[in-house]
Amino acid sequence: MTESDDRLAAMERRLQQDLDEIASLGRGGVRVDPGKGPKAVVKTLRESADRLGFASPIDAATHVLRRWDDLPSPGDGNPIPVYHASASETVRAGRARTEKMSGGTLGLVFERRVELTPLATMTLATRVTLDSDGTAHLADHGRPAPPIRPVHDFTGTPEELLESARVDLSDPEIPLERSLLLLWGARIGSTELVGTQEQRLLVAEGAAVRGGEIRVLLDRAEQAAASPTEEWYTACLYRSLLENLFEGFLGAVTFSLVDPEDIDGVDDELRRRLPEAEDAAPGAVPSGVPEGHWWWRAPFTRS
Repeated sequence: MTESDDRLAAMERRLQQDLDEIASLGRGGVRVDPGKGPKAVVKTLRESADRLGFASPIDAATHVLRRWDDLPSPGDGNPIPVYHASASETVRAGRARTEKMSGGTLGLVFERRVELTPLATMTLATRVTLDSDGTAHLADHGRPAPPIRPVHDFTGTPEELLESARVDLSDPEIPLERSLLLLWGARIGSTELVGTQEQRLLVAEGAAVRGGEIRVLLDRAEQAAASPTEEWYTACLYRSLLENLFEGFLGAVTFSLVDPEDIDGVDDELRRRLPEAEDAAPGAVPSGVPEGHWWWRAPFTRS
């Protein structure tokens, strides 16, 4: 057996393990009566939230893999039950709205706010589709895709957000994205430079040792830009998180961590694809976005 065969066999074993784990959740599906009206449908879905599953095990495994990082604190445990539990809790406790679908399928979106830190929250959304025969199943869970209002809210002052980000950056167990979100909250919450010179230097030092995570976020920005219909917000957010770090803290150190051509490549993709984001909503753009972060305007300046 070749090395390629070994890798393929390992991937197949891992997929089978995931499918077995999904089957063990016992999410056999939910049936509702669409004729009873939206309120009754929502009530049934909330009461049966722990039995909602995706249309197929493969579909479930794909969503867990693709959307796992959307969860506020995914951790290192088994993602499959955690992801499904988060989806169910969003159906059970979230605000519901209907969504237009094609082919006689009804869509319902449930949204709830979850805490990232004591100073920041985000929206999680679970999409449920209801077929004409009354079969309901999960269609998506994670950040709203696409959102119609800002996904992240910040409750602290810009100074508090900056200091919290500085502390978080010193802990390698805390994902870099969370720290950069706090820095972003500080940036859009103030028209002036926030923090002392020492604080900003410590932020730069904490970020400079996490070049691998920075490059991962840059890759994710490019991948999101390639799917502008659903991922325009994620593409713009990651690009702003990085630009805020590069411009406001790292300066020239940036180019010892990332290749300038990689940044240019992301920007080229954003310029090319964001005008295609027809579902982008102006109301989802955060207030206070700096003028130089042109990508937030790109979906709304189509020729």
